[in-house]
Amino acid sequence: MPVTIETVLLPVSDSDEDRLNRLVDAVLEIAAPTDATVVVAHAIPDEDDSIVTTIPAISGGNYPQVLSRPEYDDLLDQYPDDDQSVDDVVAEHETVQSVTDRLDDASVEYAVCGAVGDPSEAILELADDVDADRLVVGGSRRSPTDKAVFGSLSQTLLLDASCPVTFVHGD
Repeated sequence: MPVTIETVLLPVSDSDEDRLNRLVDAVLEIAAPTDATVVVAHAIPDEDDSIVTTIPAISGGNYPQVLSRPEYDDLLDQYPDDDQSVDDVVAEHETVQSVTDRLDDASVEYAVCGAVGDPSEAILELADDVDADRLVVGGSRRSPTDKAVFGSLSQTLLLDASCPVTFVHGD
């Protein structure tokens, strides 16, 4: 019996810039033929010390970057009422907007979700919450030192996800 794919989770960050088109292409190959909904996600750490503070989190860099908690709070403060959620703030992220623009162009249904907490734990929890049938993640080769010091979000997602994972390699 074939497996039906109804929900595809695509977590993105600034570190995906070099492979963003390939990530969206992979998602479209999976979601378009099955009319699946794509959940575009971005994680916001809940502790400042989990951020590489020497690189501005929204301007890109060589390491996985996400909104820091103060940046999230600053963005949330820009909204006139208290009805704005982490999802609304994440929808303002430039990388998320690039993805949703492509999904709009392809007429693929999507939702934007923010996850707060340790990025790997938050994305894994979100995958379960949205009942993801597939997870599409990006990554690149990293030295053993990089992995030891900064960890590997992609590796954690590959090993611990409760659904199949498609890995899109960076340049």
